[in-house]
Amino acid sequence: MENGYTLRWPGIRWAIRHAAASPVERFALAEAQRLVQRQVPYLVRVEPAAEDLSGHADHLLLLGTPVTPRVRELCERWQLSVPEAPGSYLLACRPSPWNPDRTVLLAAGRDAAGVLHGVEDLAARVVGIGAANSQAWGSQRALDGVAPFARTEIPRIARRGIWSWGYVVYDHRRFLDAMARLRMNALTLWNDVPPVNAAEIVTHAHDRGIEVVWGFHWGWGIRDLDLANPDHVAWVRRTVLDTYERQYAGIPHDGIYFQTATEVRDTLIGGVPIARLARNLVNDVGRALLERHPGLRIQFGLHATSILDHCGELEELDPRISIVWEDAGVIPWSYVPVSELSGAPLGTVDATAAYGRRIAALRGRAELAMVAKGFTALRWDTEFEHHGPFLLGERSPGWIHRRLAERQPIWDRADDLWMANWPHASRFFREALAEGPRSTDVRALVEDGLLEERIAPSIALFANLLWDPLTDGRDLPALAHSPWYAEASAVAASP
Repeated sequence: MENGYTLRWPGIRWAIRHAAASPVERFALAEAQRLVQRQVPYLVRVEPAAEDLSGHADHLLLLGTPVTPRVRELCERWQLSVPEAPGSYLLACRPSPWNPDRTVLLAAGRDAAGVLHGVEDLAARVVGIGAANSQAWGSQRALDGVAPFARTEIPRIARRGIWSWGYVVYDHRRFLDAMARLRMNALTLWNDVPPVNAAEIVTHAHDRGIEVVWGFHWGWGIRDLDLANPDHVAWVRRTVLDTYERQYAGIPHDGIYFQTATEVRDTLIGGVPIARLARNLVNDVGRALLERHPGLRIQFGLHATSILDHCGELEELDPRISIVWEDAGVIPWSYVPVSELSGAPLGTVDATAAYGRRIAALRGRAELAMVAKGFTALRWDTEFEHHGPFLLGERSPGWIHRRLAERQPIWDRADDLWMANWPHASRFFREALAEGPRSTDVRALVEDGLLEERIAPSIALFANLLWDPLTDGRDLPALAHSPWYAEASAVAASP
């Protein structure tokens, strides 16, 4: 009997105890509820962690941080600790110290983001157990089948996320929820002009622990722009200042990203390295912008095809400006994730890894920041067009569902190639991180990929690889196929 009612489900139930004080933790709680509820036929109890746990009747999934008294008490009793790094977490499962006949499954984060990351990792693995055993579907067995364990996780790459043109994000809420499910925390959206609903997008992103960087050009795509021409540089400076102050200074953001005229195959203009000319332009424009907006975070999107052996020219770049690299070899840089590209300057795995180490060591090992590729891209020849003011991410669910069906063959090919070649990407990140860059930021180019409808195995694999490329990764392919990712559309109704 409970509250005068007869419970109709025989056996021990699962319940959730939490200390969800922030929007990020509330989303983590919602995800935890989805994890448990998808596997049991009864309504899952969700209660504050502060309630007395003595002799608790249910198995418990306990969420919180070290400041949560019950989490702190449990860690002390189990002699476990949560890593200090932001976004890190502890997962553990053992008999309850408050009732030895019951189990406690703990997801403890260093901070709110860590709680969310821990829940998502736990869910991907537990749901995978259920998928492997058809009898576990719709029952408690997947949760009850979790053997006692304890593991801590620290993100080795601090910022992990997506780069995309904004207009091909078709449901911004579900898109951001899917990113959170992948333990991603950084999004760059490139637009001709910012969306009308920019503030709403950033709010939802922040509620999922995700930063938003707005991208616009500093001369990218402008015909006949001459980086060596002082008048052209002055025009870029005026245009950037005007664009930022009119369109971006008044909307929420976590920084800006830009590209200029470096997406070319030449490395010299009039005998002068493009690296030097681009550096001078960026210093000129960036310093003018930072003088008027101190503290603004600026990312410089730079294509390695125009730099190659001239990357030493970038040592003189303003240290307040970050370099985000593109097109520096084969996997993880190339649109087609293969191991070799015959004839390309950085067309081998060895050459790509060596250049990655060089990038990570630049400017006193300041950073490893890059846009990875090998997933889905714009249909430049049939659908791309420049745009005016628009609403981002408000397409109908039916339209999104049909669009994914059209795009699925591209994902199928990417999935096959990533499953075959991911160890090369793993090697790249291990060797680049071994150089000791002080800052790390990797965003995957995923455009028109319908991430809001379904998380493909290839991007799930990549997201898990970014979390910790220092592990051997043997479980990555299996983990990438967890139904937890394929069911990303279920996140649509999240609070």
